[in-house]
Amino acid sequence: MFPVKAAAELSGLTPETLRAWERRHAAVLPHRDEKGRRLYDGAMVERLTRLHRLTDRGHPIRDLAALDDAALDQLLEEGRHAGYGGVETLPERMLDAIADYQVDVFDRDLAVAITTLPLPVLMARVVTPLLREVGVRWSDGRLAIAQERLVSSMLRARLLSVLNQQPRGGRPRVLFATLPGERHELGLIGAALHAYEAGAPVLYLGTELPARELARVAERLGAAAVAISSVDPGQARTALHELQTLHDALPPGVAICVGGANARYLAEALGIARVRAVSDATELARHAV
Repeated sequence: MFPVKAAAELSGLTPETLRAWERRHAAVLPHRDEKGRRLYDGAMVERLTRLHRLTDRGHPIRDLAALDDAALDQLLEEGRHAGYGGVETLPERMLDAIADYQVDVFDRDLAVAITTLPLPVLMARVVTPLLREVGVRWSDGRLAIAQERLVSSMLRARLLSVLNQQPRGGRPRVLFATLPGERHELGLIGAALHAYEAGAPVLYLGTELPARELARVAERLGAAAVAISSVDPGQARTALHELQTLHDALPPGVAICVGGANARYLAEALGIARVRAVSDATELARHAV
């Protein structure tokens, strides 16, 4: 038997949500101890987990609460097949929704893809083609600046939520960041997700982190590698200076891996052995062992 807090944590909910689902929808009927406190058995926790996954995919809890566990399992299975079956055309459909400012449709489709697809499939067949199509539509005028910003902000929020939900065992071995002036981060988030999937304990630090501060964090945590993304060609000169500073400030043995459009140029221009251009997240994961 589990108390409210433990049952909520095990099923991925907050205690407040769990209580609301009970009170408003009778989603589960907990046991009571001699003092009247709620207790949940293993089957209830599993049911709450199913409900959580389905509400994340866009199903309203009011429609799910009356279903038995077999019906919930069927919905989960249908969602899994739908996610795989329509994945090839999903990026185009999502951008068509954004073109009409149907933000809820875009976000729901993205949430379903994240929930139903394995991470490598999600990144290779949804996120990467989506970003590519955003670039094409923006350049030919089919996508306004506001629409491009909407796509970026929603992608960022959803992907970071996936990254932040990963269990953290021990100290991170690979740190992810961009240097001052570099605001583009979707590729960096994707690389962090790939590295985690490949087995690396990662820590995502965000954008525009000064080199000396990044070096201090790496030293404090005993990191094995620092992963930098550099995409904006206008920031290449600044990135060169910051990478040199990072090299000078980092402890010996900490690798510096650079990804993004500027990566090869930066690595060649610096000519420093431990500053390497990388395009494969599994190479980042190798630094974690």
